[in-house]
Amino acid sequence: MTVTELRSVCEASIAQGVTAVPEDLSKQIVASYGVRVPEGAVVGSAQEAVAFARRTGYPVALKAVSPEILHKTELGAVALGLRTDGELEEAFGRMEKALSAKGAAAKGYLVETMVSGGVEFIVGLQNDPQFGPVLMLGTGGTLIHLVDDVAFRVLPIGLSEARDLIGEIRGKALLRGFRGRPPLDEEGLAQAIVRIGQLGMDAAGLYDSMDFNPLIVTEQATTAVDAKIVLARQPSETPISQAEPNTAHLEHFFSPRSVALLGASTTPGRIGNAVADSLMNHDFDGKVFPVTRGGKEVFGRASFEDLTDVPEKVDLAVVVVGLALVPEVLDKCRDLGIRAVLIVSGGGKELGGDQVGLEQEIQRRAREYGIRVIGPNCIGCYNAVNRFDAFFQVHERMLRPKPGGISFMTQSGTYGASFLEECEHSGASKMISYGNRVDVDEADMIAYLARDPDTKVVGSYIEGLGDGRKFLRAAAEAIRTYKKPIVCYKSGRTARSAAAAQSHTGAYAGSYAVTRGALRQTGIIDVDSYEELGAVTRALGMQPPAAGPRVAMISNGAGPMVNAIDLFDGLGLEIAELSPESLAAMKEHYPAFYISKNPIDVTGSATSDDYLFAMECLAKDPNVHVIMNWFVFQDTPLDEAIVSALEKMNRTAGKPILCGAAGGPYTQRMSAAIEEVGVPMFPSAHLWAAAAHGLVRWGRVLAKG
Repeated sequence: MTVTELRSVCEASIAQGVTAVPEDLSKQIVASYGVRVPEGAVVGSAQEAVAFARRTGYPVALKAVSPEILHKTELGAVALGLRTDGELEEAFGRMEKALSAKGAAAKGYLVETMVSGGVEFIVGLQNDPQFGPVLMLGTGGTLIHLVDDVAFRVLPIGLSEARDLIGEIRGKALLRGFRGRPPLDEEGLAQAIVRIGQLGMDAAGLYDSMDFNPLIVTEQATTAVDAKIVLARQPSETPISQAEPNTAHLEHFFSPRSVALLGASTTPGRIGNAVADSLMNHDFDGKVFPVTRGGKEVFGRASFEDLTDVPEKVDLAVVVVGLALVPEVLDKCRDLGIRAVLIVSGGGKELGGDQVGLEQEIQRRAREYGIRVIGPNCIGCYNAVNRFDAFFQVHERMLRPKPGGISFMTQSGTYGASFLEECEHSGASKMISYGNRVDVDEADMIAYLARDPDTKVVGSYIEGLGDGRKFLRAAAEAIRTYKKPIVCYKSGRTARSAAAAQSHTGAYAGSYAVTRGALRQTGIIDVDSYEELGAVTRALGMQPPAAGPRVAMISNGAGPMVNAIDLFDGLGLEIAELSPESLAAMKEHYPAFYISKNPIDVTGSATSDDYLFAMECLAKDPNVHVIMNWFVFQDTPLDEAIVSALEKMNRTAGKPILCGAAGGPYTQRMSAAIEEVGVPMFPSAHLWAAAAHGLVRWGRVLAKG
């Protein structure tokens, strides 16, 4: 079936008000894409069904054919494993009677050969509201919701991506030989995934969901035993967003030569006063023009009654006045040639009601005038290099880190404030709190940071995406062209619409599983908590990628190492088998009561020299990809020369080093000193291991090119 024919079939059915394509036609469609289906025929009588079964052989399945029947089992419209003429005739009669009793009409009956043995999977398609056409793979077939083992990819999908998708579900173990059973047709499943994905692209905009459930995978073949195409209630000619990231004028949010602060205040404790303090009193060397009523001085500088009174060209307007005044502010910015506006003010769509319309008007004017807007309802922007600072958090309460390679973008100002403080010793480049996102969105910021020479890694806290496809395009370019890792914590993960879904795939519409698949497909490193976001981002900002998953551990206290190892299987990390040379060197060097194998327990007697020797061995060991040290600083023999030892190893090891320690003031002081020389420290085994996992994942992304 050609693409034109496929779309014509779907469009004709939609025009007729049909909910779903009949199963026999759905199977013809998927078979035309090279996906195997059972041999079958549509019949009108029990006699015709028996004739088919005698010709092809028993057992057979019998199903009612109707575009209005979505769930056959509930209506008694399917019978499986029929082995004799009598069973088939009885099932046919029972099915006719059941449908008649429920007022349902069948246009015929599909009789098919049964596929014996194998394992059931589901491949589904859906039109996701953020990403457009996406594909789902799940274990369990009709038991999909019980097993809940699913993974997604955004279409189109290639063979290597299909193989990665299979590797992401727990059901892969069933394909690769389980409890003495032979391996199944995994490559055939991967090829079926690609072909179904192509079908999803060719029919994009014309379906809500498609289920091929189950796909039965045996040793020899992969067969779509059932096929359901649920048509779109509102077809779309443009189901895939073509929007591209826009970085125009974004430099003014981080490197403005002149700033107008609208709503500057002389009253301590007011937002306008705090932002004025951040801009005017803490090393930013650009010009700042406070705009406020009454001709007051703000921190010793003359203020202006109106934006139009500012005597010089302004690069950036920072707005802390009421949101209702912003449309007029944008008119003035247009007239004055100001192309960047940072709206700290809240009171927008987060309140609902008329405020939604107000934000829409702000967006309309900004786009019509060619003005870029960050916000509203945000805490501002920060550039550690030139000390541009538009935060309303005063310096006495929130520190600003030194320059470093980490940039952070966040919908939550709360997380933005705390993340900056976590970068006290590692340093930071840029921080953007973007709030309600009326104009500048995640994709625009990713595209800007990808080109920023001061940014090495991007951390992101996301609650929802403005345009999923646009975001993925920007992220893919940042990762593949500019080789910059992106770490993402996506909150808002509750599955929606499951009860009302018309298909198994549709039940996962809007779920986090879709977003997670899209992130991983693009090479974004997804994490499961804000704490992991900070740990992985700092590790990537301070250490090189890992060349593989094999880890070697050193500690003067074994407990945290055992704790971390418990997490390794779930993270895909491995305990390295040390080379004979490493083992021999440590056995000769250390006292007999040290455990000179991986993990290396140098006991409470360890000194900084003991750690240094082990690290030097591991740095030379080709079997080791990541070196992980845990320190019990409460143990007196561990001296402060460990800082210089780590500084040396950080320069010479050529592989990532991650360290951890937990404790009070002395431990915290030592941890800070170690981070100052470029080695990240973590306060728990969980974050220590998560950081290693992040470095390994980034190494794999780079290896794929």
